[in-house]
Amino acid sequence: MRKRLPATRVHIKDILDGYYIKSEGDFEPNYLITKDARKIYRVKVVGTVVREPAISEDETYGKFQIDDGTGVIWVLAFRDDTKFVKLVEKGDLVQLIGKVAEWRGDKQILVEGVYKVSPNAWILHRYETLRDKVEHVKRAKAALDIYNTYGITAKAKVIAKNKGVSEELLQTIDELYAIMIEEQSAEALEEPIEELEEIEEPSKELEEVKKAVLELLGRKKGTPVSRKYIVKKLQFDEESVEDALHELLAEGEIFEPEVGYYQLIE
Repeated sequence: MRKRLPATRVHIKDILDGYYIKSEGDFEPNYLITKDARKIYRVKVVGTVVREPAISEDETYGKFQIDDGTGVIWVLAFRDDTKFVKLVEKGDLVQLIGKVAEWRGDKQILVEGVYKVSPNAWILHRYETLRDKVEHVKRAKAALDIYNTYGITAKAKVIAKNKGVSEELLQTIDELYAIMIEEQSAEALEEPIEELEEIEEPSKELEEVKKAVLELLGRKKGTPVSRKYIVKKLQFDEESVEDALHELLAEGEIFEPEVGYYQLIE
């Protein structure tokens, strides 16, 4: 039995902006290459169902649409997989796993599993997705420097291995370049990588706010503290405090015993 390929946490925008590659071999899987040079075979997405799910009369086909704040995409199911469409309703927050497909230029997800989740799961998904992107971008920039100097050569592969860069990443960059050259936009390759690194790297200010929140909650000795009280006591703007609370929840440092109240996990 063939081993199932891992699912990668992504934003819907990554899927919509990526390049769908249909494999030439009968037994080779299709995949997506994102603009920051990630090769993705299966995706994991968290979003809100924004269209009422629909299933054909013979139940061989079903679909619904989800929105994760970065984009909207159709989720399709065929034959036995229509059972997943029956599990959700419009307005549900769900996590789903599936394969990317493309029909007449439009990206879609072929669902392989779906279940309802809490808002905290969405926060965790967002955090882990951004964290994974930042880690990937660092490797991708190193791979890009090697590729621009040595191409896909034996020397490039040795240097990449010594720097902790996989051969697959070099090949993915090469494939991405070929696609962009075909579209006459090869010069755009470095832009998304640089922009992503600049946007996603956690700021020093955010780390300071997180530290201040932890110190404040630590002084309360296990007593839940309201968001309003935290904002009032700390010398940071409300948006920064909100971001810090979201990250601390995702990192498992604090929890929310009731809506709007926070407490250290001890």
